Amino acid sequence: MVPPLFCECKDTTFFYTFTKKNIFFHNKFFIAHYQYLCKKVLMSHIIAIDIGNTRAKYAIFKNDEIIETATFNPYNNDLKEVVKKYPTITRGILSSVGGKIEECLKQMEGIEVFILSGSAPLPFKMGYNDKEQIGSDRLVAVAAAMMEKPKQNSLVIDIGTCITYDIITSDDTHYGGPISPGIRLRFKSMNDYTDKLPLCSPSKEENKIICSSTEECLQSGVLMAISFEIEGFIKMYSNIYKDLNVFIIGGDNIFFENQLKNCIFADSKFTFKGLKFILDYQ
Repeated sequence: MVPPLFCECKDTTFFYTFTKKNIFFHNKFFIAHYQYLCKKVLMSHIIAIDIGNTRAKYAIFKNDEIIETATFNPYNNDLKEVVKKYPTITRGILSSVGGKIEECLKQMEGIEVFILSGSAPLPFKMGYNDKEQIGSDRLVAVAAAMMEKPKQNSLVIDIGTCITYDIITSDDTHYGGPISPGIRLRFKSMNDYTDKLPLCSPSKEENKIICSSTEECLQSGVLMAISFEIEGFIKMYSNIYKDLNVFIIGGDNIFFENQLKNCIFADSKFTFKGLKFILDYQ
């Protein structure tokens, strides 16, 4: 049950307790009070913002339901337009590993925004020495896994600019894991540090070990190497943690859906649910 709230409406103070099933008014009932309640409680929205190294995304929550999500440019007035569209946004949460925090906050004046960091109150224990160094994206991923599979061992693999591995244990303790280059970093490195290798993009087609072009060689080398890497880490973690859930998240997880078995492939809503979970904990 949500704690009792006190509200002022003109010269009359009233007291109510709100649950999903019913509303009790412990004083005189007025239409104005009901309208105030609808506007401030029932109709309020929350904005969750996730700024990565390459993309910035937001989601709008109405209660626990995501009603809108999109990418945006922090340097434009994109968020300002979102706030105009949803004037009942009362609070928000922002996670950023790519800076641009101030640019976002300037567009959301009057909204209470919680900035996520390793020193913030979290719904799990941290088995990580340098809390200020850990990326907020990893905290969000762990929170989402904890919410999806409470009191279970889970490994979260985020395939983005870099590939990160994070563990949340059945006793709600988070441990950081390895970090390795992501798909595009590997392609770019081979292009930057050689004379003749072209810059390639990933393909969703089946990877080959017998290739007919340099592009195929690079694509197979990068994607198959990452697949073997992930499978190896899953095996190692599974030997340590019993009944391990494995979540594959991140913008580039789509390239491994047919290669990695017995994994839960999550979309961007997974991250936003983790953000909302942390915000509700504050």
